[in-house]
Amino acid sequence: MSIDQNQRNPANRTRRPFSVTLLAIMVLIITGIYLIRFVQTLQLWDFLSGLPDVSPVYLAITGLFWTLAGLLLVWGLWRGRPGTPRATRIAVLVFTLYYWLNRLLLANASEDFVNWPFTAAGIIILITICFWILSRPKVRTFFGEGHV
Repeated sequence: MSIDQNQRNPANRTRRPFSVTLLAIMVLIITGIYLIRFVQTLQLWDFLSGLPDVSPVYLAITGLFWTLAGLLLVWGLWRGRPGTPRATRIAVLVFTLYYWLNRLLLANASEDFVNWPFTAAGIIILITICFWILSRPKVRTFFGEGHV
């Protein structure tokens, strides 16, 4: 068993860049939203079962999934775990795909799809910011990736 160099000597560990802190907070906010979705689905199960559109099972499963995924990402971002940048990039892309599929297939397209250009622009900006943060030299050093 080898011990990570950063764990042996905390003085060698680089400080978490402020941009990583902001990214972790952003992921934590989204995680909180999905935790609320999960808890509220469990609390309002009977009411949601009576609605015709979406099953509470779907709401609970997706709420729990994104809560757990978000907590793992926040923990990895906060602690500077190697592999977290790659996992974050993948999660951002999968979450974006999930969001748009959910919006296209489950939302009432005539009412909820009116502001799609604004939503698409916002998501493109957020994806760009996430990828940009994770590509910065200080961030790569924090996660032990070195410079390319």
